[in-house]
Amino acid sequence: MEQCARSKDISVDVRSLVISHWKNGKSVRCIGQILKLSKPTVFNIIRRFKKTNSVENKHRSGRPRTFSESEERWIVRQVHINPRTSAVKLTLKCKSRFWKSVNPETIRNVLKKHKYHGRVPRRKPYISKANRKARLAFAKMYVDQPTEFWENVIFVDESKYNIFGSYGKQKVWRTPNTALHIKNLRPTVKYGGGNQLV
Repeated sequence: MEQCARSKDISVDVRSLVISHWKNGKSVRCIGQILKLSKPTVFNIIRRFKKTNSVENKHRSGRPRTFSESEERWIVRQVHINPRTSAVKLTLKCKSRFWKSVNPETIRNVLKKHKYHGRVPRRKPYISKANRKARLAFAKMYVDQPTEFWENVIFVDESKYNIFGSYGKQKVWRTPNTALHIKNLRPTVKYGGGNQLV
């Protein structure tokens, strides 16, 4: 018995001939005999044409995505909550939550897709909410002082040297124009014994 050819193995030209004969009123059996195709193959080509109005192959999307849209939103939400979460830690979380083992680079690609990029955080002195209010009030109090007033003010500059080396390289995941958001900053705290002020 002759093996039936599958419709996906049939060339576009042959499919076009099938549709041409069908439009001319020929039966499925007759078309199969003319083109040496099985009845199911002819039937599937006609059915597909009725559904898509085309004999072309359906465009393939390529490699399937690793994470669904909801899973990607979950990943983005993690770095939104804690920008200092590393890609390695996120791979472990994804493995326990979604049962998917992925490379950290896959996580980075997901975050970059949503415009999150790893950046070195800006270093700013840690200022509490109460201190911020006090500093703002102080600034407003003296903002209109004349130049002569500031000529009588002594400004103190200080330099900080870490006795035990640097704090290490850190990065945060952030979107463009959010460098100065509080959670994207690296607070610096001066404490006795850990550094020297000059």
